[in-house]
Amino acid sequence: MASLQMFYQPGALMHLLILCLFLETPYGQENWNNPLSLDMIVSPMKGKNEFTVTLQVKNNVGQCMVVKVSTVMNPSIKYLSAHAIYTSCLCSANKYFWDIQVSDNTALQGKAEVVPAKSICPDDEKIFPVTSYVETATQKIIVS
Repeated sequence: MASLQMFYQPGALMHLLILCLFLETPYGQENWNNPLSLDMIVSPMKGKNEFTVTLQVKNNVGQCMVVKVSTVMNPSIKYLSAHAIYTSCLCSANKYFWDIQVSDNTALQGKAEVVPAKSICPDDEKIFPVTSYVETATQKIIVS
């Protein structure tokens, strides 16, 4: 009980509050609210209404995670090679690519989902524990 009496002093309580605020800075705890950041770039190709889609997925936490990266099906979009769905171990940042042909003005949505690790990341890597997070990015595509 005597050890708790120090918290009755205003100065000690102030120091405790400052310490708690300090731990909430980027140097203290990691931001688990947004473990992924997505950036989608659509670049024109030489063919008519053909584009290369690049989706960069960035890991915002200090642990590797298994991600499933895809694009949402859209009737105005034809995939020139395949409608690929990538599953990989993401420790920092990766880029994923699709070649598409677009028939009308539309929007393309890319999606990255943290999924359970199934022997995808190396055994010596520390794996991010959350497995139910989804982040999306949308880009409008205008055909000429």
